[in-house]
Amino acid sequence: MRCLTAFFATCPQVTLNIWTMGFIISPFLSPFAFGFLVARTTWRWAYGIGCLYSAVVIILIVLFSEETLYDRKLSIPRPYAKPTSWIRNRLEMLSGYTGWRMAKYRSSWKEVTFVWFNLTWRPHLLGVLCFEAVLFGFSIGINVTMAVFLQLPKPIGFQFGQFATAGAYGTPIVAVLIGETVGRYLNDWIMNVCIRRNKGVFEAESRLWTCYIAVLLYICGFVVIGAGFQDQLSVGSVIMGWGIAEVATMVNTVAVYAYVNDCFPRLQGEISALVNLFRTLGGFAVAYFQVIWATRNGSLQTFGVEAAIVTGMFLLIVPLLQLKGRVLRGRFSL
Repeated sequence: MRCLTAFFATCPQVTLNIWTMGFIISPFLSPFAFGFLVARTTWRWAYGIGCLYSAVVIILIVLFSEETLYDRKLSIPRPYAKPTSWIRNRLEMLSGYTGWRMAKYRSSWKEVTFVWFNLTWRPHLLGVLCFEAVLFGFSIGINVTMAVFLQLPKPIGFQFGQFATAGAYGTPIVAVLIGETVGRYLNDWIMNVCIRRNKGVFEAESRLWTCYIAVLLYICGFVVIGAGFQDQLSVGSVIMGWGIAEVATMVNTVAVYAYVNDCFPRLQGEISALVNLFRTLGGFAVAYFQVIWATRNGSLQTFGVEAAIVTGMFLLIVPLLQLKGRVLRGRFSL
């Protein structure tokens, strides 16, 4: 465990990619795993197993999760020794006593409450979060509505059964793994190239070059999905388009998350929360209009316009940040 902790502490990019991969791949695991279960039994088993899984996670947290006492900002990083009794240690942490003792060394309630208002409006943060929200949002929309599209009768869908639909959700799982690998090495390579060109100086805006590649892949994936459904191409076209779109989402999210963390290195917890908030706000409304829109006007128009919106947001925000980002960071960063 200590070896793993030291490894992740010295490799922040690895930690970043694993965190990003976790929240991108998680929405696809349940439809893939429980889709086969529902096809065999009923939806009640899926919810029942989900409840049992949540209970196991809570039990593991109660029994083994530790309150972080080690704080590198303090002159004495661990001001309190852990109780020798395991039971007492667990009770103190779960009751909040440990956190209460550490409160005087940490941010006050006022700072924690108002940091969001002081952080979100920063122009170089708000702009790129809005871009990520739109890009990530439409990819969430695909995840929610793909089962509907696949099971709709022709000529709108492919009239899949439950087994085939569940199997199709293996596509984004594989795509996220590919995107994690591509995003990790591509992001590092672009960063190192920019450092050499800047004679050893690192600029946070160099992270955003990855977004250009991601947006091109995103357009390709969405257009292929739309054409696959509307023109009744082979199922392989929809699978390939879906996979390309999710690779693009993973690659772009890694770049955006790395950029905003470089801009606000002392607020990484708050940045993670804001990225999650914006991707959630941007995505879960898509399911309410995507299927209706595709039924009325065709899926190629639907997915094509969504890709065009993402491209427009990209052109409005990313090049401007690369041109003015240094000035904005110097004036508005915390």
